[in-house]
Amino acid sequence: MLFSVFRTIIVYLIVILAMRLMGKRQLGELQPAELVTTFLISNVASICIDEPDLPLLSSLAPIFLIAILEIFNSTLAWYHPRYAELLFGKPITVMRNGTVDQAALGRMRITVSDLAEALRGKDIFDPEQVAWAVIEPNGSLSVAPVPPQDQPPPMLPLLVDGQLYRDNLYAMGLDTTWLAQTLGARDVRRDQVLLLLYDGEKEFWITKKAAQNGRPKND
Repeated sequence: MLFSVFRTIIVYLIVILAMRLMGKRQLGELQPAELVTTFLISNVASICIDEPDLPLLSSLAPIFLIAILEIFNSTLAWYHPRYAELLFGKPITVMRNGTVDQAALGRMRITVSDLAEALRGKDIFDPEQVAWAVIEPNGSLSVAPVPPQDQPPPMLPLLVDGQLYRDNLYAMGLDTTWLAQTLGARDVRRDQVLLLLYDGEKEFWITKKAAQNGRPKND
């Protein structure tokens, strides 16, 4: 009995250590790959506890291996945005100016009923109140409400870590030529952009990727 208690405590501490090594991403809403990692670690941990005849060290090895694979995977995604998009996906616009993008819902196999339920969860009952709604890679719904008449439209992403959000760009009546000219006027290349937001009228916000001193530059 005492050995089982000791074994459970060791497994508990090792799982906490593994989750800490993987970083705070594991503590928020999980991406599909991260959810798989969490399930695997929980299953391996349960086997370690339920099978006392298994050597403790050899049964803990898979936990560290899964943690190392997750660290490698997230590091690779950090350095290669296209790989991150392939692994985690990207946000999909499902509503714009009160209009539902039925084609986008169809691609994600989300019904209008599902969308309406998610909107109600954000206290939105009138579609006309929605300026922009997007399904995030983790499956959650983010909504930008229509602003009051005396305020500018919400700022939407055009570039995220160098990746172009074409839907937002075209919805504003803009194109890649405008984007290139705008960046050129600020002496910034597209691959240098960490985040670029624009409201379609006059508000423009850009953050460059970190300089060598590790701090971002803002324009």
